[in-house]
Parts: sequence; structure tokens; C-alpha cells
Amino acid sequence: MEKVRFRLYQLTLLLTLISVALVLVSSGKQREFFYIAVYGSIIGLMLEYKKVDLRLFSIALPVLLIGLLNLAWYFAWEYHNEGINTFSNYFGASKKLILGSFLIFYLDRFKAYIPQDKFKIGFVYATGIGFILATLYAIWQSTQGMGRVEMAINRATVSAYVYSVLSMAFIYGLYLRKTLAAYTLAGAVILLSYVIILMTGTRAAMGLYIFIAAVLTLYHFKKIHVKFSCIFLCIVAIIVALGYKPYIEPKLNQTTAEISDFQWGNDNTSLGARFSMWTVGIANGAAHPLGQSMESRKQWTGKYIESHPHLKTSMQYIDIHLHNEIVEKYSLQGIPGVVLTLFFFVALIAQAIRKDNGLLLIATLFLLLYGLTDVLLLSSEAVIFYVTIFALCPSLSRRLLPEN
Repeated sequence: MEKVRFRLYQLTLLLTLISVALVLVSSGKQREFFYIAVYGSIIGLMLEYKKVDLRLFSIALPVLLIGLLNLAWYFAWEYHNEGINTFSNYFGASKKLILGSFLIFYLDRFKAYIPQDKFKIGFVYATGIGFILATLYAIWQSTQGMGRVEMAINRATVSAYVYSVLSMAFIYGLYLRKTLAAYTLAGAVILLSYVIILMTGTRAAMGLYIFIAAVLTLYHFKKIHVKFSCIFLCIVAIIVALGYKPYIEPKLNQTTAEISDFQWGNDNTSLGARFSMWTVGIANGAAHPLGQSMESRKQWTGKYIESHPHLKTSMQYIDIHLHNEIVEKYSLQGIPGVVLTLFFFVALIAQAIRKDNGLLLIATLFLLLYGLTDVLLLSSEAVIFYVTIFALCPSLSRRLLPEN
């Protein structure tokens, strides 16, 4: 039986790694491997029930709580109107988060089945293959004349968000190899990744990627290597100079124009619509501190717009989401939603620092910062990707604390 448990853990881990590798080349296959891995983890937990200790903190807990929050909100506010068979982003996300928490818990609790050195090698291969496939796919799309590359997700913004984390996961795996060749390759990956992110035309990723890469590098090495940093910054400067006219300058001009338009009362722009959505979202939360349904939010916002017509573009997105993780939760789930969401981020960051886990830290930072302008925890591909990354993070901690 011990051999069966060991093989099952190996299989579940392999399926999780494959899901990560396929995220930007085949969303359907990514989802299939994810669910099979989840089922494997549930069977594994049933076989290992005598060894399961719920007293110990696991990052599965905050993931589970967000899933349960979404599920509770759905049945409290939406189920009686729509029924369980009607498509709902919140219901779909809740299922993935709840099921994914079992995968996170299983891979975390029984990580001793796989030696850490072997796991690191498998992780580098999986993220490396995923990075190479995604990069080649993006380059191919660019050669075909696609203005904003989007890979397999078909939404350039979400693709950029996922690609940046996948790239950083690969880089972190290379850092853990602790060889000059790995460090050199990591530097090349950072630079190539930034070129691809420029091709997505996603402002948040363009602005954050190099910053988060610097955070990860400083966090990992604990000091600044002056010579390497100077060389790296020079190369970044060259890339920025070459990409400024075709990619960066248009986005800067667009941002300036959209802010100006909003100040003059025109919110029918990308940024202007976000400003409007955040404003009406906060107003919704203040009026419904214990939550409300999406239909209620739409009706209340419609009345609110009558006296605030400069926010009218928010109505175009009110049935989707409000492009901010905290505001979205506040507008629908009230104060409980905000509290649990903040707990989610704080718990993950605290655990990353406590166990010296650079990947968990930067993945959470990306999710938090991207969540200021979007809602990734409702995107099917992004939710699955983040859950699988979180499931793999515990085995990459540099400070493996005693499990007692």
C-alpha cells in the first residue's frame, strides 16, 4: 500500500506540472490535467487519512476560504434567481478554488515523498517547457500580424498576467539551481519575457514585470551584485529604447489621454471605465455592507448613475466585474468579502516570508497588484494556474520548518 501511495503522489504531482506547462498553449488540456490531479489528490488524502493533521497551517486554508465565500454568496444571493445549472463566474471559480485547495493541501502535506532536489529539477523542466511553448506561440502570433499577442487564453491582458508569473516561476527555479549558467539563463529569460509582455500591450504587466523581477532577485540573493545589476539594467534600457516607439509610447499617450478625458467627464475609455467602476463599486459596498446579488447591484447602479451621469460607462461592465479584486468583493459580498480577501493575501505573504519562499511571495504580489485593475480570481484559466502554482510552492521553500 505504501508503494501505491507513493506512485499516486508522483502521478498527481506530474499532472499538476503538466497543467502548469500547458496554461498558455491549450486551456482545455490545462483544465483536464488540473481536474485529474485534483481527483488524484482527493484519493490520496483518503488513503493517507491517518497521517492528515489539520492543526498545521497550510496555504490551502485561505484558498479554501475564498472558494467557500464565493459559494456561500452564490447560494445566498444568486441560486434562487438562476439555479445551479446556469453559468456563473462566481460558482465556477468557487468550485475550482475549493477543489484546488485539496490539491494544495495534499501536495504540501506529503511533499516528503519526493526529494526536494528532484522536485526542483521537475519544476524547472515543467515551467521551462511552458515558458518556451508560450514564448514561441506569442512570437508566431506576432509574425501573423496580431497587434496584441494573446496565446491560448484569447484575452491579451489575462495572458500577460499568467505569462509574467509563469516566466517568474521558471526564473525562480533557475535561481535555485545556484550555478552561473542558470543565473545567466535567468537573466536572458527576464529580458525575453519583457519583450513578449510588451507585445501583449498590457499596461499593468509592462509596468510591474521588471519591478517584480527585481524584487525576486533581491529577495533571493539578499544583496545587490553591482556588476551584474549594471549589465542587466543596460540591457533593459536597450530593450526599452527599442520598444519605446512601437509599444511603450502609445500606451503612455493613451494613459495620459484617458486620465484627461475622465477629468473632463468622459469615462468611455479603458482607464475611465475602470475609474467609474471603482467609484460605483465602493458606493455599492457602502450601501450593501452585507452583500447583494448581481441583479441588485445592476439596478442600484442604474439609479446611482442617474445622479452621477459621468460614471455611465460602468454599466457596460456591471454584469461582468468591476476590474478590481477588492472593489468587486466589496460591491457584492460586502465587508465579509473584503475581510476574507485581505486575509487571503496577508496569509499567503506571511507564509512566504516565514518559510523563505520566493515563488509564493512574487506569485501573491502579482495577484495582488494585478488585482488592482482586474479580477483574476474569476478567470477560469488564471484561477487554475494560480492554484497549481500555489500547490507547487511549498516544496520550493528554502526554510523547511518542522511540521509540528
